[in-house]
Amino acid sequence: RVCFIEEVAVSDRRMSVRFAARLAAAAVARPVPVTRARVSSAVASVPNSFARRAHAHAAAPTSLGLFHPSRRGRESRVPASTSTYRALVSTTTAMASPTGSPSIPVPAHGVKTTLLVITSKQHVNGDQLTRLTTTNEVLLLEKFDVHVGCAIEDFPEEVLENDNNNPVALLWWFGDAKVMADVLTKPAVQKNIKWMHAASAGVEHLLKEARITNSQTPLTNAKGAFSASLGEWSVFSFLWFNKHANAMRVSQKNKEWTRAPVGMLAGKTVLIAGYGDIGRAVAVRAKALGMRVVGMRRDPGKSVGDVKSKLIDMCYKLTPETLKTQVASCDFVVLATPHTPETTNLMSREIFENMKPTSVFVNVGRGACVDEDALIEVLTSNKIAGAALDVTKTEPLPSESPLWGMENVFLSFHTADLTDDYFDLTLRVFKQHVSAYLGEPVEQTGDSLNAPAWNLVNKESGY
Repeated sequence: RVCFIEEVAVSDRRMSVRFAARLAAAAVARPVPVTRARVSSAVASVPNSFARRAHAHAAAPTSLGLFHPSRRGRESRVPASTSTYRALVSTTTAMASPTGSPSIPVPAHGVKTTLLVITSKQHVNGDQLTRLTTTNEVLLLEKFDVHVGCAIEDFPEEVLENDNNNPVALLWWFGDAKVMADVLTKPAVQKNIKWMHAASAGVEHLLKEARITNSQTPLTNAKGAFSASLGEWSVFSFLWFNKHANAMRVSQKNKEWTRAPVGMLAGKTVLIAGYGDIGRAVAVRAKALGMRVVGMRRDPGKSVGDVKSKLIDMCYKLTPETLKTQVASCDFVVLATPHTPETTNLMSREIFENMKPTSVFVNVGRGACVDEDALIEVLTSNKIAGAALDVTKTEPLPSESPLWGMENVFLSFHTADLTDDYFDLTLRVFKQHVSAYLGEPVEQTGDSLNAPAWNLVNKESGY
């Protein structure tokens, strides 16, 4: 049943009445208690338009529409009984919430949540936090008591110390992770903390704090907010090297009319190590240009749909041994992994030395995932053609680093995702999570934002 639902989601086909009835029957056989929290959790976890529409009709289950594929895009609404609705949502929830995974901590109706925003002096007066604290654009202020601070002293003592039994949520908005950890030690917060959210996609800076890592409180992040920009930058870096853009700039500066052959991306192979949300954004754009795409991730089973739909040609389990084997036949190697103990120096000397002399390494993941000394050596000896690095092991890159002066290196100073709307994008992701937290329908946009409604971080895995 799980595999079939994933196929439906990947191809975006409408769920038939017959299949919906099957799900209902399965739910009757294995009933699951239905709560607003479980409904939200199911909808946030299952990438299925049917499930999201079911959630939207939670307030009026008798008007729940079932969708038939023969309608060619037109919705065929079939009245469903309350029991059918409950059965369908129960089934969806059961499949979306593995045993032991925390559900969305939806607060009781009418109870106000205390939201503590941990930020920095650079952002405290920014447009996004102003909108968050003074308008109802992101959240209804009647449902949240919002406090913003850069240090623990900035938060009212009565909020941190005095217990009013109201649920507490923390938003990390580019502040000091230690401050967030210190807030967790305060009595009222310790007792009532229900949810933590990071405005960044990467959370390794937060998980360095033991109080955050060891907390049983769900931590969500901004996964999906910046994937489109990183996908674009990756393809831009392919073109930078394939079209010899740097050499053209040198010729222009020297006023030399230089004519030389350039490459085509069509037919080239790109390997994406870390085929998650960012990796998929790279794949979509690479495939559109006619490239062959190979994915690698910890669980290749999660990408069966993308292989079947031919978005990617193959997906392998990401291990150092398999990575070493696969890079030998690829023209571009994109690293899009988060930094975890398992991915530290994942791109090792052995792997770099097994790459083609004409290949290019692209890093949109984390600098700590690369053996930088080995990378510099293979670049210096021309064992690979070049490297496009949005991230480096130490940031800012030390002035003495050889990478600064290498003509076959393209640096972008961790700005690949720093778009004009960077902070607006992550605020929109937080807004989606607020809706899920409140047990409300989540507004899904049709643009480049590809963020889950409730993206729970696995603190052990690090992402």
